[in-house]
Amino acid sequence: MKKGALLVGASLWLSGCVATQKDVLDLENQTDNLKAQITDLKQTISSMQANQADLSVQMKQLHEDLSAFTETSKANQELMSRLSSKLDDMSAGVKSSVAAIGTTLTNQQAKSLEEQKAELAKQAEGGNPTDLFNTADVRLQTKSYALAAKGFAQYVEKFPKGALIDVATFKLGQAYFGERKWESAGRQFAVVLEKYPKSEMTASSRLLYAMCLVNMKKSLAEARQYLESIPNDFPTSPEAKAAARELKKLGKKGT
Repeated sequence: MKKGALLVGASLWLSGCVATQKDVLDLENQTDNLKAQITDLKQTISSMQANQADLSVQMKQLHEDLSAFTETSKANQELMSRLSSKLDDMSAGVKSSVAAIGTTLTNQQAKSLEEQKAELAKQAEGGNPTDLFNTADVRLQTKSYALAAKGFAQYVEKFPKGALIDVATFKLGQAYFGERKWESAGRQFAVVLEKYPKSEMTASSRLLYAMCLVNMKKSLAEARQYLESIPNDFPTSPEAKAAARELKKLGKKGT
């Protein structure tokens, strides 16, 4: 009986030792697993911390980029505003320039026209004697007596030895006669008769000089003498017939 009990007790003790060793092994395994898990956790935490640090850096960089973008946008807006203002100024400048060009062209055209007129007048009045004479003569024929008188007066003044001086002097008298300036006209006819006695204008000058005296109602006896001299000296001339008619008028007035 005692021997069996001992065996049973030994068996139970051995069994208890075996169980304890197993638990210890299991505990060691669990401890190892736990250590491994802790190591993994530490690695994970380290990785997360590293990722967090990277994320923080990235967030900081993103914030800086956003700030830079904001500043750039503000700068661009200011630049666009300046550009828009400059474009408005340029547009206004272009409009002003176009208007100024139009005004300049108009002024230049007007100036050019006035210069052309002045040049024509200069050529007509002070160019060469032939042009001056012909221009004045055309004005006389169209009964522009004042302009004709001006032209012939310039000819007489500028070309006193001109080939047509006697005719110009006579036609100056005609222009004054057309203006009914009897005294001025008579003075020019008298010059022709005095300075150019051989002129072809002699007969006409006598006739018109006499008519000036008649129109002024002055020196009618002298006027009659000049009228009578024309048929005597130029019997076949048209002026002789005109003088005869004027003499008849004077005769009726005298009676």
